[in-house]
Amino acid sequence: MKKLMPVLALGMMVVLNTGCSSSDTQTELLSSIEQLANAEACGYGPRPERPANLTRYAVGYTGDVCVALNPDDAGVILMGGSSDVDSIFVSKVRPHIQNGNVLVLRTRGAAGYNDYLQQLTQAASVETLIVDSRDKANSDYVAWAVKTAEFIWFAGGDQSEYIRYWQDTRLQQKLHYAYQKGAIIGGTSAGNAILGEVVYNPDGVGSAVSSEVAKDFCDANIRFSGDFLQAPMLAGTLTDTHFKQRDRMGRLMVFLAHHPEKALTGIAVSEQTALWVARDGQTEVYGHHEVYMVRADDQTQFRQTECGQPVIIDDLLRYRLVPGDHYQLGSHQSSVVPLRISLDGRQNPSYQPSNPY
Repeated sequence: MKKLMPVLALGMMVVLNTGCSSSDTQTELLSSIEQLANAEACGYGPRPERPANLTRYAVGYTGDVCVALNPDDAGVILMGGSSDVDSIFVSKVRPHIQNGNVLVLRTRGAAGYNDYLQQLTQAASVETLIVDSRDKANSDYVAWAVKTAEFIWFAGGDQSEYIRYWQDTRLQQKLHYAYQKGAIIGGTSAGNAILGEVVYNPDGVGSAVSSEVAKDFCDANIRFSGDFLQAPMLAGTLTDTHFKQRDRMGRLMVFLAHHPEKALTGIAVSEQTALWVARDGQTEVYGHHEVYMVRADDQTQFRQTECGQPVIIDDLLRYRLVPGDHYQLGSHQSSVVPLRISLDGRQNPSYQPSNPY
């Protein structure tokens, strides 16, 4: 894609940062910017008409600002929930999107991210869409908004709704387009949970609890969906959130035992913490707490995985990462030494060691 013309970049600065221009002058300048951005720089065409039932909140420039993105410098942000991690938006998103457009997707909620993300990323605009039906996810408006964004953020909520309304729609199709062009994609809590290859999707039955699923391999709250993002560096992964704070190690271990043939790596992010996953699989930790990588190797044994029976798993590898530590998802090379952890649902405590964190 072409870079913005200098006059467009200058115009953007004038429109967004000055309060002294006359209304007529700003209107003319906005018109010029829209013509340049949509017709010459981007090639996406004008913004489609918004469906009457699609809720939209937006701040900043209303057209599309198209910048030349380098896909090799892009990545995925996996955030653990609770307070967001400002530093990853400033360090990773801001320089990459070059004052481009940010899109927030959710099925409920309001405009809470708009001003916050615009300030941290210096985006030309931040738009939040409440996409709470498959019809909306298949609309021209949503498809256009997704494919034109330089940064796409999935808010917290209910990952079952996200999969139900967005899987196999134009929203998902254009998400793949945005990924290929070099957009950064990320999410927190439920928005993180949909980004691994295997998605934990309870589909409204309730959230799996470690102490419960350890006692029954086929607990009713264990359900999964297929790959939503389809990002190569997250192939063979399953993500989890609110991790240490809600004691989710046991359930992650059971989740991995449900897919032994896939040899999944569990990526588990604690609250107030985020993981940057680069296109080459290298990771960086941001925030206040830990990220855990959990996987099986030749020494691991899934000893008891029958329905109605307590789960017994021996010798999974657990890597505990804090800011400054690294883990390479492709090679499984890390700057930290892993710990061997086991689970026995017949025992209390069920973990070995008793504190697997």
